[in-house]
Amino acid sequence: MNPSLQEFRSDYQSRLLDFVWRQWSALGVAGQTEVADQRIVDLEALLLLTCTIGRYDPRLFDEVLDWLQANSWLINIMRLKRILRTEKFAGERVLASVAGLFAKGAEAPKWKQLAASSKLPRLREQLFFDEGGQPIPIIGKPEPNFVRYGLERGPLRLRGYSREFRPMEPATLILQLRALFGINARCEIVAYLLTHDAAHPSQIARKAHYFTRAVQGTLVDMSRSGVIQVRLTGREKHYWLKQDSWKQVLNRGDSAALKWINWPPLFSALEQIWLRLQDEKLLSLEPLLQASELRQFMAKVRPSLERAGFDRELSDDRHYLGESYLPVFIDDVRKLLP
Repeated sequence: MNPSLQEFRSDYQSRLLDFVWRQWSALGVAGQTEVADQRIVDLEALLLLTCTIGRYDPRLFDEVLDWLQANSWLINIMRLKRILRTEKFAGERVLASVAGLFAKGAEAPKWKQLAASSKLPRLREQLFFDEGGQPIPIIGKPEPNFVRYGLERGPLRLRGYSREFRPMEPATLILQLRALFGINARCEIVAYLLTHDAAHPSQIARKAHYFTRAVQGTLVDMSRSGVIQVRLTGREKHYWLKQDSWKQVLNRGDSAALKWINWPPLFSALEQIWLRLQDEKLLSLEPLLQASELRQFMAKVRPSLERAGFDRELSDDRHYLGESYLPVFIDDVRKLLP
């Protein structure tokens, strides 16, 4: 076992969990000191990542459920399913169990559909694990909704400590727009145009994870308002908006402070890296074989990082032969952590 890779696995998991905590805290989840962040949070992508990495921090997982208990109406289920079709995430069964938990009341229809999307397993496993990857034994009667999906955990006791999101924070722009316009593509369209000079409908659809036709039709409708403008660039129509008008509507200052990140493919890549580092067989290999395995693995992850715009963070592995690639891999992954 390579001690440096083993140590990095623990360090990477700690850093990833800390990042997920910070993102949820920016939305109002209780439990950690908030850190100002100009990057707009992607609620659906964050939930998908949490369904995997959150299993290694039961407190984080339950605080997210606490937040969802009051704010599940903010989730765009159709967009979430679209992300699942275009990106690779491993927590679908956990997501279905969460959906089953909230499949009641006014929000029931959208959650029931998501809860039914996962096949019920024959075997059970523990929902939570400790830092070393060992299952955490349950105390008390297992929570029945999670048992239904083959996941065993103790009784669920939500504290109700989560706060509503703060609409003036840069990180919560999408949530503010959803509260204003409803749960639809207009929110991501406006957020994207607020953070870019202009964009073609297919570009927005690709980065916001919607169908191009839906974005194009919505932009045509929105341009009739006179607030979103359109100009021809060659044969293509590019849309832009009047920044000052939106600043007044949203009660925000300088929109230049907002930063759009294409989170879904980045989160997918970070999750895949984390899952690969959980492989004990990889950690038991000789350094030369570890380097070879990780070199091939990063080649598979690179397309996701390219879509997220983070591929430039990676070193050219051709310059590092044999096991000399190991510290390069570690350094590259550390640079990917937001």
